[in-house]
Amino acid sequence: MDSALTAALQGAAPTTCLLVEIALPSGTVRLTDGGVVAYGGQVYYGDHPTLGVLSSISGLKEGATNTTTRVDVVLQPRSDQAVVDLTAPTAQGSRVRVWFGAVDPATGALIGEPELKFDGELDKAQFSVGEAWSVTLECGTQAERQLEPNDNWRLNHAFHSAIWPGETGLIFVTNVTKRIYWRMEAPNGSISVGGGGSTGGGFGGQNARR
Repeated sequence: MDSALTAALQGAAPTTCLLVEIALPSGTVRLTDGGVVAYGGQVYYGDHPTLGVLSSISGLKEGATNTTTRVDVVLQPRSDQAVVDLTAPTAQGSRVRVWFGAVDPATGALIGEPELKFDGELDKAQFSVGEAWSVTLECGTQAERQLEPNDNWRLNHAFHSAIWPGETGLIFVTNVTKRIYWRMEAPNGSISVGGGGSTGGGFGGQNARR
């Protein structure tokens, strides 16, 4: 952590802030809960002129073994168009970064260099209507993808053609009703056929013909 930021946080009643940058397809959005803050040659707004207000951020914490950080960024959208931009399917995978810093209340300037607390991507967005509109951006990291179990993959045309471009062998497959063990061994009790023509399931080749 920057030494000036550390000193500010050790002072009496420091004024802290969060900076959020979301690289949406419609344009990069920069928000803060600290009013109006300049950082890295860019301006972060407490009330964005087109998208709305940063309401809250949850999930920022130190990592632990076998876990990945997930962050929820809650916004109060300004208009219907703001909701469309934030929840668009093309927004999935947009880079999201969050910094933690401190502000000089006399000048509104950052004290030292803010600390990058999260660098990930938009996973999915949820729109809620209550006393006020809100959009929750659920964000994860690339590391989280590495923890996805292989048995969640299914043989389908989109995935197949992504691996082998131009190959259309699964173009008419819309629902695989028979379980195909993709990148994993078949469990005990199932029947599998290998290169040697043997069958499993607890019986040998000769016993299976009896």
